[in-house]
Amino acid sequence: MNEFWCSWHTTSAPTDSRWVRSPADVMVAYAARSRGDAPSWAPLEVQYADFALWQREVLGDEHDPDSLIARQLAYWSDTLAGTPDVLDLPTDRPRPVQATYRGDTHRFELPADVFAAVERFASDRAATPFMVVHAAFAVLLARLSGTEDIVIGSPVAGRGEAALDDLVGMFVNTAVLRTIVDGSESFTDLVGRVREGDLGAFGHADVPFERLVDELDPVRSQAHSPIFQVVLAFQNLASGTFELGDLSVAPVEADARIAKFDLQLTVVPGGNEQAGGVPAMFDYATDLFDASTIAAFADRFVRLLTTLTRSPEQAVGEADLFAPGELAALLAHAGPAGPAPCTLPELIAAAVAANPGGVAVRCEGRELTYRELDARSSQLARVLLRRGVGAEQLVAVAIPRSIDSVLAAWAVTKTGAAFVPVDANYPAERIEHMVTDAGATIGLTLARHVESLPGVTDWLVLDDGLQTSIDAESATPVADAELPRPIRVGQVAYVIYTSGSTGKPKGVSVTHAGLHNFCVEQRERYRPGPDSRILHVSSPSFDASMLELLLALGAASTMVISPATVFGGAELAELIRRERVSHAFITPSVLASMDPSGLDSLQHLVAGGEAVPADVVARWAPGRSLYNGYGPTETTIMANISAPMAPGAPVTIGAPIRGMREVVLDARLRPVPVGVIGELYISGIQLARGYHARGALTADRFVADPYGGPGERMYRTGDVVRWTPDGEIAYVGRSDHQVKIRGLRVELDEIDAVLVSHESVDFAATVGHDTPTGGTAVVSYVVPAAGAVVDTDALREFAATSLPAHMVPVVVIPLDTIPLTPVGKLDRRALPEPVFEARAFRAPSTPIEEIVAGVFADVLGVDRVGADDDFFDLGGNSLVATQVAARLGAALDTTVPVRELFEAPAVATLAARLEGLAGGRRPPAAHGGRATGDRAALSRAAADVVPQPVRPGLRVL
Repeated sequence: MNEFWCSWHTTSAPTDSRWVRSPADVMVAYAARSRGDAPSWAPLEVQYADFALWQREVLGDEHDPDSLIARQLAYWSDTLAGTPDVLDLPTDRPRPVQATYRGDTHRFELPADVFAAVERFASDRAATPFMVVHAAFAVLLARLSGTEDIVIGSPVAGRGEAALDDLVGMFVNTAVLRTIVDGSESFTDLVGRVREGDLGAFGHADVPFERLVDELDPVRSQAHSPIFQVVLAFQNLASGTFELGDLSVAPVEADARIAKFDLQLTVVPGGNEQAGGVPAMFDYATDLFDASTIAAFADRFVRLLTTLTRSPEQAVGEADLFAPGELAALLAHAGPAGPAPCTLPELIAAAVAANPGGVAVRCEGRELTYRELDARSSQLARVLLRRGVGAEQLVAVAIPRSIDSVLAAWAVTKTGAAFVPVDANYPAERIEHMVTDAGATIGLTLARHVESLPGVTDWLVLDDGLQTSIDAESATPVADAELPRPIRVGQVAYVIYTSGSTGKPKGVSVTHAGLHNFCVEQRERYRPGPDSRILHVSSPSFDASMLELLLALGAASTMVISPATVFGGAELAELIRRERVSHAFITPSVLASMDPSGLDSLQHLVAGGEAVPADVVARWAPGRSLYNGYGPTETTIMANISAPMAPGAPVTIGAPIRGMREVVLDARLRPVPVGVIGELYISGIQLARGYHARGALTADRFVADPYGGPGERMYRTGDVVRWTPDGEIAYVGRSDHQVKIRGLRVELDEIDAVLVSHESVDFAATVGHDTPTGGTAVVSYVVPAAGAVVDTDALREFAATSLPAHMVPVVVIPLDTIPLTPVGKLDRRALPEPVFEARAFRAPSTPIEEIVAGVFADVLGVDRVGADDDFFDLGGNSLVATQVAARLGAALDTTVPVRELFEAPAVATLAARLEGLAGGRRPPAAHGGRATGDRAALSRAAADVVPQPVRPGLRVL
């Protein structure tokens, strides 16, 4: 871009000259000369100079804090601090890696009476029509994106003088307009804030936009424009029509079908509002949007602008976006009516009656028929009844997945009490909190666990002296008369403890009411029969274990129990193949660790517990029915199940199942349109009672249903979703900071609470961070207490005394201060990137330690691994663990269970275990006499035996 410079002289004094420094002065003078109306000045010459000379002369030096450009850059740095990288509007297609800039235009009109109202409203409030339209457009974008921080661009003409109107030339720059849209604010107040923001932006628009981008240094991407992706423009210039003799000249618009931005709204006020409407258009990127979607945007904008100008005192979050009948359709998403509820003991009795001689449970060659399991569980139930156990009491069950764990659950439920699964491998402090919070005075366990369990509970040991008492009891079904209290559907059937946002695990109290509903849903959807073989691979502490139990009970099928040490990889695949498993629920992370080849018996597979990646669908859908199941523990296992998925098709969680109803709401509990993200709320027969002994938390999450009948509740899931046009739900993410680690739900506030309880920590913020291996690791940021110094290793050890291993931070990073956004919230984007690195290096000292260290280094992409380094601290996850086990097994000529890596994740401790597995044999040499101390050779040997490489882009939780 160049600057005009001019020298002038009067006709009477040709040597008298004047240099014009301002570009506005130059262009005004040039325009005057071109019209011939400069009475005292005549142009001597017009020359071009490099624009940079003018910029330095007028804007000044950036290094001078008092210069115009320095002040304006400081303004923009402050105003645009913390803006989102991308405005996520509801698109029809995912954003491509590289934008094609192909576009199209949708033309529409703002009704004349609406635009007249805009002009009156602007005049009354010392604003401009642009500002009013900008405010309404910001509201639309906020409502469509589900965010309050709206950043748009707007072209600035650069023609501040009327004399410049007739000049030909490009003087345009771009101003960035940022608006925080508060849904509770009136449109009147919002326009007032927009006015101030727009005036500030236009008053600091001398900085070239490309220089502003350099200064702010936003995330650069070929997929979208920097800083903003949406533009608002007013074309309120004269039409440019003129006459040349008999020739009439008028502009002709060229339809270039190019979109520089995701979306651009252009309004063209032209003075013909009385005859029709004000022309407007949306230019849009066809990479992202269909024409029908943009047409809907235009309709919503007109409707919103009409509402806001007619009722400007109304909260902008309440303004109507919906077409006639649209709201009613959004509130009508519900599954078919469910069956009459019944209790879990009734479901058990029905299965026993349907198939008494059929195998009920099978594990490692041992099996029990339905008749045998019924008899033994009745005997154990009578032992519990003699100790006063009954309805509305809680009994802890600290038994790993096995026939005994199923037996214990059947026995407890026959008494009318609720069982509380407890993972015996959890830290003693966590277990003590769970059983104390539950008020479980009695528990069931095995002899090998009893010493590690807290003494606050009376633990009955099934495989010890209790067996005599069990054998002495009658094996006949428990009669109602034997119960201290009758069993009713509204009573609690089980309590599952999940990670707690208040700093402690919270128990979800699930009643009998929804169990039959879900049992029927599964039976009719997956069609199991008495000959079906149902996999039981979920931990008893995971409510998916109840899915497996109900699936088996629904058709009196056989439940094949995976041993507690087998939960993924080749070991689980072999179990499925050997046992001819036909139905299973498996998390996507575990599916990613397995090869589907040869698992032809597995005809019905449900994936859930975390988002299902497209590549998992591509691998597992062919040859079987693969379903995506979704549901928080608070909604009795699952509330949504998709139809069978197909490779390449969009992945959704389906529609509500029978007996359930769902709405997607914004922050003001207003339904959002199809395609717009919002929070999922669930109501229906499967809603849990709430959180055990947590009245306030229950009231916060189980809220009154404004769209249901009197007294109905709905569960606020915290999951961000959107409706698809087909009435299904697409999962987007979490509204809070909850993540999943190794397939387990983790509420990061619980970790923060533990860290802050340490005397050296004043503040803690924990995030789930992607690791170099594609997984998710817990990373904590801490601010030391006054005068304290944080020892990160000691803090992690402290956390491990009360948190399970998967919740202990992999990395702890001390901070000097808490980074905040302009609105006072924690600025998570400002948190420093973690470094996943090894501990202080201690060289491996044995051949097996060298092999283990070499395999860790290769699989995790770490340069050097020492004897004390921990697999998970280095970024390992459950998927990579299966590869490590396979490589080590091949290198040592033995079988290495994945469980060994979870129980002994450090190089030295794992090597000690493997020494025993290898029976003292030296590691076999490979590739012709390779020395065991040659790390590179060891790495090559490990690489030779990898069964399945990690696929690029696979995210493993």
